[in-house]
Amino acid sequence: MIKVNLLLTDYLTGKRKSTKEKLKAANSIKELLEQIDFRSEVVPENNLEMFLRLVASLKGKPLEAGEILLIEEIVNFKNNSVESNENNK
Repeated sequence: MIKVNLLLTDYLTGKRKSTKEKLKAANSIKELLEQIDFRSEVVPENNLEMFLRLVASLKGKPLEAGEILLIEEIVNFKNNSVESNENNK
């Protein structure tokens, strides 16, 4: 979950180049994820389908295109980081 927070924070603070739509999506996803009690729930951040369903459920309506793209980026970011670490062993 730390990498999810880092990625969202990078967009919201301007450390990553973003569009107005991506900033809106990052803010929306950040607010939705803040509803989760991380002591009792697991965020499926490596599973795109489950992560999309979780965020849509928290939102209570379908996700916007920008939110979907950002969630895909989060999942790919995590998977690419894991693969990179495994290749460096």
